[in-house]
Amino acid sequence: MKITDKMLHFGISFLIVSTVFLYCNLFGLSLVCSCVLSNVVAISFGVVKEIIDLEWDWKDILADVAGVVAGNVIIGIILLIK
Repeated sequence: MKITDKMLHFGISFLIVSTVFLYCNLFGLSLVCSCVLSNVVAISFGVVKEIIDLEWDWKDILADVAGVVAGNVIIGIILLIK
C-alpha cells in the first residue's frame, strides 16, 4: 500500500491533536482549553504546510480536518472511559 499525501495529513493532524491535548492536560489546562488549543495547532500546521507547498489543495485540508475529528473522537472516548 502506497502512503499518499492525504494519509500523511490525516496521521500528522491526528498525532498533533493527541500530543498537544496530552501536554495541555499535563500542564494543568482545563479540558476545553486543551481541546481548543490542540485543534487550533493541528489545523494551523495543515494550513501552513499548504502555504509552503504553494499548491492549495482542499483535499489536504479536508484530510487535516478528518484527522482532527478522529483525534477528538478518540480523546473523547478515552475521557469517557476514564
